[in-house]
Amino acid sequence: VSAIDMNNEVEVDTLRDKTDEIAESFLRLEKYVNINFMGFHKILKKHDKYLPTNPCKSFYVARLHSQAWVQGDYSDIVVRLSALYSSLRQDQVVQEQVEASQSFLRSTSKYWIKTEDVSRVKYAVLKHLPVFLQKTSTGESDSQLTNSVYFDNDQLELYHSRLDKSPGAIALRLRWYGAGEPKLVFVERKSHRDKWTGEVSVKERFM
Repeated sequence: VSAIDMNNEVEVDTLRDKTDEIAESFLRLEKYVNINFMGFHKILKKHDKYLPTNPCKSFYVARLHSQAWVQGDYSDIVVRLSALYSSLRQDQVVQEQVEASQSFLRSTSKYWIKTEDVSRVKYAVLKHLPVFLQKTSTGESDSQLTNSVYFDNDQLELYHSRLDKSPGAIALRLRWYGAGEPKLVFVERKSHRDKWTGEVSVKERFM
């Protein structure tokens, strides 16, 4: 991107069109992989249904999961596409505040997305906003595994109070990121407050 003149609208538009083309090709390829993956599953299921004396689904599904095209982590593609669109928008780089407080006010919106639509949703977002890079054991990624262990009593009082959104409801958990043995585990306490009271819900994090 740095080799082109960002003030030249024709060059910028050409690069944006090429980036769009690459992104759409990636999405088509991922869809092709997913369709074939599901196809193999259905074929093997049918085989075992009609030939129960010679089942083979378990064997071939295990082989299927070991294939690179199934195990593929496309995070590097998402990160690269995000960097291209960010350069085209001429985004400003913001420095991370390492010493920032671990206790903060929360305001979040969560959405349920079908697994097969995750990459397309990511693409729709990164065209307008840069991805937030997560630091993992293998480098920087657009996402990472999140592990949580929640504490409660045998009556599940904390769970039910959070589910009912009772005033002052608390969630207490351990949280760490990435696969394998964790090097850093956070203790988190989330406190629910109703908006009409003028108070806000708070998440406190301790290391």
